[in-house]
Amino acid sequence: APTEVLEALNRLLDDNCELFVPDTQELIKPHPQFRIFATQNPAGIYGGRQALSRAFRNRFLEITVDDLPPAEIAQILTKRFDVAPSFAEKMVEVMKQLQIRRQASHVF
Repeated sequence: APTEVLEALNRLLDDNCELFVPDTQELIKPHPQFRIFATQNPAGIYGGRQALSRAFRNRFLEITVDDLPPAEIAQILTKRFDVAPSFAEKMVEVMKQLQIRRQASHVF
């Protein structure tokens, strides 16, 4: 996210719990039950990702999730989305090939 967005989130998550919108000169206070959930791809693995500051990261509970094994992905496709097992296996194979190309190209 752009630096301005991260700074705004940081202010929203600090003790002040407020968000100032410069364009409108508006000060926004979140609902008392406001919660935020965030995801991030690891810095360095994907192009353009920069590491977040330790202070910002400390505002979140970090949970690292490893990639699912290909067989599990195929099973999810089959059971959850009613995809034929043979087609699910082909989809997973295409995913693996795309991952290999992405890693080799250093585009993402």
